[in-house]
Amino acid sequence: MRPLLPAILSLLALASPALAQNSAPADFSGTWVLNTSKSTLAKDSKIKAETLWVENKKGAIVFHFKTDGKKSTQSYTPDGVSRKTQDLPGVLVVSKAMWQGSTLVIVSVLRFKIPNGVTSYPGMRPIVDKWSLARDGQTLSWDANNDGEFRVYDKQ
Repeated sequence: MRPLLPAILSLLALASPALAQNSAPADFSGTWVLNTSKSTLAKDSKIKAETLWVENKKGAIVFHFKTDGKKSTQSYTPDGVSRKTQDLPGVLVVSKAMWQGSTLVIVSVLRFKIPNGVTSYPGMRPIVDKWSLARDGQTLSWDANNDGEFRVYDKQ
């Protein structure tokens, strides 16, 4: 009977990551308001108010931001495929989004425009954003672990 215990523990250890990966993606849909008292904003941040409206649209997750009166939209398809997500003057942002359990992970790389195309600087790390929903569905969190920023949004 004793050799059976290590075999069972081994099976459980192998099954745990698989079970975690199979949890359903979270539904971030709705209107959310930044809770600055629960958030850790970047040191140079001047944000006073931010409202976020999230919708699921044809397989994509669309984030509509209204930050201090200024509107912006970001859209991600959580399938692990790299796509151009922003085309700014001098910079192209390429992102891929995927679900890790119920957390939406977005990995972005900055590509700098040069006269003959675009390039990345050696040693530049990707930007990793993680979005997660609290179990009660009333709090949405955004962890921008690259700069220590952590935002908490309350459901409206």
